[in-house]
Amino acid sequence: MTIATLTYFAGRGRAETTRWMLGVNEIPFRNVGLTEPEDFEALRASGRLPFNQLPLLEFEGLELSQSSAMIRHLARRGGFYGDEDIERTMIDMVAGAVADFAEPALSAPFQRTAAQARANLEAAMLKFGERFEARLADGREHVAGGRLSFADVVLAEATTHYTEIASDILDKTPWLAAHRERVTTHPGIADYLASQQRWPLADANYVISVAKVLSRALPPHFPDPDRFVPV
Repeated sequence: MTIATLTYFAGRGRAETTRWMLGVNEIPFRNVGLTEPEDFEALRASGRLPFNQLPLLEFEGLELSQSSAMIRHLARRGGFYGDEDIERTMIDMVAGAVADFAEPALSAPFQRTAAQARANLEAAMLKFGERFEARLADGREHVAGGRLSFADVVLAEATTHYTEIASDILDKTPWLAAHRERVTTHPGIADYLASQQRWPLADANYVISVAKVLSRALPPHFPDPDRFVPV
């Protein structure tokens, strides 16, 4: 089997959903984590980045940008995109909501305090938690359609991220918690989660690394926030 290559910063970030989709497809891959601005400039100069943005997925002759495109490509390839048009539309709808729901967890290490990060998670749970819970009520196993889809995978990735930041965050949504447990026991996903391929939970060091690679300012509450900005 061809080994995929996923290039991003040295952390999970917006590439993590693609890693989960590679996992559910049981596709072996290697992480390339950029740590220097010269690495990013060399990659841009190579012409391999369709829009000069990360992440980049290289697989079976394709060079893919945009996480949503990567996720859907892998979903179609592995049969995780429903069986007919209406079902696929429902899967897309849920996945779109998950993208909004996931944002506070992705931005957590960029917040001034852990309390602010937690407050953002709680606000998103208030907005989305009951909606997801209703789609899973009475023991329904999937948020859209009758079998595992990429909407289930991205939702479980998001709720796992939430629980890593705030372990009790799903206590009031038991169906959602049960859904997370089911999806994370899928053999391919479980193998990925237990592997050395998985980056640790993002922290301030990840934020600094991203700013360095992009030669951009850090959030203003960091010491010397302009340290990587070219003079």
